[in-house]
Amino acid sequence: MKREVTRVIDGDTLEVEGDLRIRLVLVDAPELGESGGSEARDFLTDLCLGSLALTDEDDFQIGDDPFGRILAVVYCDGTNANAAMISSGHADTYYDFCSASEFGSETWAGCSSAPPPPPPPPQEDCDRAYPDVCIPSPPPDLDCGDILYRNFQVLPPDPHHFDGDGDGIGCET
Repeated sequence: MKREVTRVIDGDTLEVEGDLRIRLVLVDAPELGESGGSEARDFLTDLCLGSLALTDEDDFQIGDDPFGRILAVVYCDGTNANAAMISSGHADTYYDFCSASEFGSETWAGCSSAPPPPPPPPQEDCDRAYPDVCIPSPPPDLDCGDILYRNFQVLPPDPHHFDGDGDGIGCET
């Protein structure tokens, strides 16, 4: 069923009529406060806002989004928005979910070209504010786009400011 795109939240999330929020599966766009975030949102807005969208929900991840969004490939007036975001350079492949997604083997997703993860820093360099993962203390100051971890525990003082909303979870997806 096609539904009109009524709102673009950011470079990887939009809403369609019926108040359904869709997360573009395998797309990792910068957050609005990060470099390139506004441009990613504007690109997706130009591509999709007001268009009729056909969504293909990721059958391997139904109900897996912690924010209640539908994880899907979205076709805006026939254009694969997920592929367009990645190929335009406004977003990267969300490599963390390549093996979890039914679309991980699709050429547009870029999962087959996933870079190897960087080696973790030696354990003695891990900041105690991030007990579940190994992230070094500043300097340099890191942003979520600089690390591979998502949805990890953050304790005060959070020197990298990964927990922007203060809920104890860093780099939420």
